[in-house]
Amino acid sequence: MRTKRAFMASLVVAFVLLSALAYHGASQRVITGTVRESEAGEWLSVAAHTMEKAFPITLRETTRYEGSPAAIAPGARVTIWYRSIGERRFVADKVRVLPVAATR
Repeated sequence: MRTKRAFMASLVVAFVLLSALAYHGASQRVITGTVRESEAGEWLSVAAHTMEKAFPITLRETTRYEGSPAAIAPGARVTIWYRSIGERRFVADKVRVLPVAATR
């Protein structure tokens, strides 16, 4: 019974350590675009002017903001630093709300 508990505990520790290493090892990417859809504090969908389709990015408690998070709404221009860490959506590390909307 002890060996089974020790084995299960080591599996949990290994999973946590591998997850942490994968997150910190994921390369960071940057996109500047227009918010198409958003749910405050949860996720937003961004499209660059060269993209037809927007892609969703998850926001977390650890996401840092430059500018007011309340300004993130459809039509707002943002720059997002994000990673792909094996989740369904990309995960934002930092979001910068740009002060001026793009002109076309």
